[in-house]
Formats: sequence, C-alpha cells, structure tokens
Amino acid sequence: MLPLVWIILVAIAARASLLFSSPYVPGVNGAYYLVQARALLERGTLGIPDMPLTFHLHAAIAWELTKVAGLPQSEAIVWAVKSADALLPPLVAWPVFVLVRRWARARGAGDAVPLAAAALACLASPWFLIVGELQKNSLALVWLAALAATLHAWLGAPTTKRGIAVLIVLLLLGLTHIGVMGAALLLLATVMLAFVAVRRGATDWRHTLPWIAAGTGVLAVTAAVVLWKYDPARIHRLMTALSNPSKFAADGRQGPQPPAGSWRLDRWIPWLGFAPAAIPALVIAWRRRYELPAADVAVAAGGACAVLVLTGPWFNTDKSMRLSLIALLPAIIIGAFAVLHIAAPWARRGVLAAALVIGGGSTVGYMPRAATAVLNAGAMRELQDLSAYTAMPESTLIVAPHGTEWWTAWFLGTRIAQRDAVRPADWTRYRRVLFLTVKPGAVNALVGRGPPQPPPGEGPGPGIGERRSGPPSDSALPHSVDAEVLHDGKYLTLVRFVAPPGFVRDPDTSLRSDAPPHPLALP
Repeated sequence: MLPLVWIILVAIAARASLLFSSPYVPGVNGAYYLVQARALLERGTLGIPDMPLTFHLHAAIAWELTKVAGLPQSEAIVWAVKSADALLPPLVAWPVFVLVRRWARARGAGDAVPLAAAALACLASPWFLIVGELQKNSLALVWLAALAATLHAWLGAPTTKRGIAVLIVLLLLGLTHIGVMGAALLLLATVMLAFVAVRRGATDWRHTLPWIAAGTGVLAVTAAVVLWKYDPARIHRLMTALSNPSKFAADGRQGPQPPAGSWRLDRWIPWLGFAPAAIPALVIAWRRRYELPAADVAVAAGGACAVLVLTGPWFNTDKSMRLSLIALLPAIIIGAFAVLHIAAPWARRGVLAAALVIGGGSTVGYMPRAATAVLNAGAMRELQDLSAYTAMPESTLIVAPHGTEWWTAWFLGTRIAQRDAVRPADWTRYRRVLFLTVKPGAVNALVGRGPPQPPPGEGPGPGIGERRSGPPSDSALPHSVDAEVLHDGKYLTLVRFVAPPGFVRDPDTSLRSDAPPHPLALP
C-alpha cells in the first residue's frame, strides 16, 4: 500500500503547486466556487442553484479555518477551495487500485497493473486541465470510481454491508455533479444488464430486487431534494437525457453541426481514442464469460459499453469533450482489465509502459504551462479597484463576460449577469446597471487551452439557458447616448447605462430557455 500512498501524495503535491502558485483560482470558472462558498457562509444558501455537496464542503472547511486558525473569511474561503481541490480528487486512485487489484490477484499477478491504473487515475494530464476549473466534476469522479469498486464487490457477494456502500456512493453522486451522475446511471445499467446476461444458474431476484428498489429510491429522493431545494434545471436535463437521449445529444448545438451518427472523422475521434481500451476489454469479457466470475465480466463488459456510448459521435462537440473527460476514468479501469489478460509477460509490460509513458509524459509536458486564472494579475488588480464605483453593491448589477463575472462578484460583491441574461426590467430592479468589458491582453492566453465551456443550459451561470461567450474585446463595448464611461483603464472598461440600450431585450426563445435569469444575490 505504500506505493499507492506515494502516488496519491505526488498527485496532491502536483495539484497544490498549480492551485497555490497564484493568489487566484485557475480557470474560467475558478472564482465561482469562492462566490458560492461565501454565499453559504453569509446567507446559508447558494447564490446560484447547483448541486450542493462541493460547496458545502468548501464552506465547512472555511468556517473551521476562521474559527480554529483565525483567518479572515475571504482568505479562509480561498484556502478551503484550493485545499479541497488539491486533496480530494487524488483519492480516486484508491478505489481504482482496490478494484484492479482484485482482478490482478485472481490472475496471480502482482501490483504493477493496479498501481499503474491508480497513477493514471490521478496523474494523467486531463485531470490537470480541470484543476480549479471543474471541481464538482473532479470530486464526482472519486464517487464514480467508488461505484465501480463497490458494485463489483456487491455483485460478487451481495451482502447488506456492500449493498449499503453502493447506495451511499449513489447518494454522493446525486449531490455532487449531474453529468457524472448520468454517466454513473449508464454504467450501472450496462453492468447490471451484463451481469444478468452472464450469470450462471437462476437469478435469485429475492435478494437482488430489494437492492435495486433501494438504489432507485435513493436516486429518486436525491433528485427530489435537489429539484426542490437546489437546481431543478439540472434534474430536468438528466431526465431528458434518460427519457429522450436523441434530444439530449442534439440540445445546445451552436452553429451548423453534422447530423448524429455522422461518419465525419472529427465526430469519431473521441470514440476512436477510447476504443483501443474498451473493445479489447469487451471481447475478453465475452470470450471468457464462462471462466471468469460473473461480477468481473459484468463490470468489464458493462464498463466498456458505457465508455463506447459516452464517447460516440452522437453528441455535439461540447458534450462530447465533457463526456470524454468522464469516460476516461472507466476507460482506465477496463483498460487495466484488458492488460491483465495479456498472456505474454513481455507484451503486458510493453503495453503498461506505453500507457504510463503517454499518460505521465503528457502530464510532465503540460505542468509548466498549466492553466491560470481567466484574467492576468494586472487585470485582477484593476478589477478590485473598481470598488470605487460600487458603493452600494446590493443595488448594483454588473454585466460582465463569462469567467470575469465570478471575479466581479467575488471582489466587488455586486449582483452579476452575463450580457445575454440582462433584461430591460433590471433597470427598475437595480439603482445602477454597469457593463464591464475586457480589453485585448487582459485574458491569460493559456486559459483557452483548458476544458470546454458549457453549451447553453449547462454549467454554472447567472441565467439558466443563456448563450456563453468568451471575454469580448473593447471593440464590443456598446455605445449609446445614455452611456456614461466610469472607468477606461489598461485592461477593463466600465460603463453605466441610464436606460436599457437597444441590444437589451426580453428573452429570444430561439436562443435561450424560458427560465428567468438568476443574478447572483449577495449581501
């Protein structure tokens, strides 16, 4: 177990080096987690509807730091958000190691493959693309790995203790991230179908059905709580994905898109990238279904099917990139299953070495140029100086580009919205409506190399369903006779509109959902 501990510690150190090398949180959405934690501490509710677990962890850690270490609240929140993102995601290595080690011991193999799988699960370069950026996703992947391990154990010996472990993991998934939750439901369905198909003898449904019913109940209650108290829009998207997959796959496409199932190579690249792990695992599981335990076959075959579905060409580009990030974890697990069944030791060692070189080498190459915060240090300082124009933050709405709006809320404490979410009625709801634009050179160049930004209706945002866009240049600044330029600095421009300009109108249902915008309510 000591090598596994060292792998986890190295992953923690690598993530911490990225997070604590700057006073800011990396990524476009980095400050989102700061704002949500502060809203919980100060008002007891989230500022933006979202899956709650990650933010409650941040708020709890920050509260402890203020009480025990005596840190100011803002400093405690920054430490809490960064510490949680450094410490928790690397724990994914543990359930991956546990599951692959069961397979390795059954084959009479050592710990080389389990340790390699654990290392890839927490040290491969894609995990560092989302440091600070997709913290809910990162934490949910820990629960996804735990689901694979606990489900395999329960299928092998369906005891009450193991059944409860599966239910707990499903509950955690339901409270953390809707996308990974959907992938987990797919994995659960494919594994159970494979288990029923390969299990020898009659299935004792008296022991199986109650646990299936319990799992369904946990998911239903979790969904109901989130629907009622946190984020109905995300639950609606999950229900759409389950009840109408074709609509979910097509939803949110921007601009011309090839039809679902298109044979254009660019739509098949993710599938082709994952197939070398999924297809061998599927073939081995099927060919050896009479030799291997049913639980092994079910997890390997079901996991392979789930990976192939998640990475297929039926999703638009944004969804495909995000689902591929989720699919990478089960792909590592089933890939390890396939490697363990390579008969020739030299071939097994060669494949293992190649996987480690590709996974580890890409990480080493990426780390020196890892993503930074959305704005450079000069722009961040200039943004903080704008507090002179927000003497009454509770009655001020600032319209800012995506990514910048979170830092605006964090530094200035105002309500925020993106340009496509602002409405004429906002001029009666707020005493001041200000537009913040970002000039060329203010945005860190490496931010654009990070994870994809969410399509309409996905991810955090002040308006559910609004279009997303990167920070505009200063040339995008709207002009009007009713506009007053309050600040025109090196990186930022702040303009006040006395009345709604012409481009502000009520929702266009062809571009956005009919859900109302949600400016961030901060004290």
